[in-house]
Amino acid sequence: MKYLIDYKKKAPSTLTNVINKLPPYLGTRLTIYLEALTYRQIDEIRLKANSFLCLIADYKNIVTDIYISTDVIEECFNALCNYSIYAHFDTIKKGYINVGNGIRACICGKATIENDELLGIHNISSINIRIPNKILNASNYLFNLLEKTNFSKSVLLYSAPGVGKTSILRDLILKIEDVYPKIRYSIIDTKEEITSGVDALITGDIFLSYPKGLAIELATKGMTPQYILCDEISSYDEATSIQKALNCGVKIVATTHAGSKDELLSKEILKGLINDNVFDYALGVYRNYGERHYQFELTELKI
Repeated sequence: MKYLIDYKKKAPSTLTNVINKLPPYLGTRLTIYLEALTYRQIDEIRLKANSFLCLIADYKNIVTDIYISTDVIEECFNALCNYSIYAHFDTIKKGYINVGNGIRACICGKATIENDELLGIHNISSINIRIPNKILNASNYLFNLLEKTNFSKSVLLYSAPGVGKTSILRDLILKIEDVYPKIRYSIIDTKEEITSGVDALITGDIFLSYPKGLAIELATKGMTPQYILCDEISSYDEATSIQKALNCGVKIVATTHAGSKDELLSKEILKGLINDNVFDYALGVYRNYGERHYQFELTELKI
């Protein structure tokens, strides 16, 4: 069964921060273009060499008349690195630049490989700047589910990329802080996206930029959380750490990429967690292009 929930958006203050990171002439042109748009939310700014700048706005792809040359791509790459590529080398090897304020610029180019290890990326051809938006009430369905179960269940949140899992986690943090400030919880924010724009927390502990598996283990052993919130389970190491946390009595709200329930259940990395009843529920998140609501599909995993 699928559930529909409308949600309201708070105007993203981070959009100005993004534009300020771009070369001035490009930032000025983009500002003028954005002022003419009626869309309520800009999710991505996509730059591709020898093509036109594109925007993802209200879940739609918009092609602008702003031409991006190879030189512009290179200048934007340097600007987003704050003109210090060496300082961002570790994340560049992983395919993105941590711009700050929760802004992540994903990059595409030619890889340098040695012994099956990615050493770096050069000849940058595309940059996708992902903008972390605060979407008020995005977590309503998930929060109500946790509240109804007295915060005693673990939930695996899944969707295709770009639908809004991280926005839901971000709003869930705000709701827990507002309604249940006595709950101890740890946030595993490896890419510094979940906690973007989140002010000082009362009982939430934030692990920034740690390897996810290590952070889960450190949180479990040292911070005695009742809940752990983490984004994008993507390796067996992370899955093993989640299993260990559950064995210590910690509940988990985590996300993963999957376009459907069947796709979720077929993922090898997750099969052990699902078969071992680590998660009580799987919650699918869907959005239709141009529509301002989420669809949720709830599946009980523990029979």
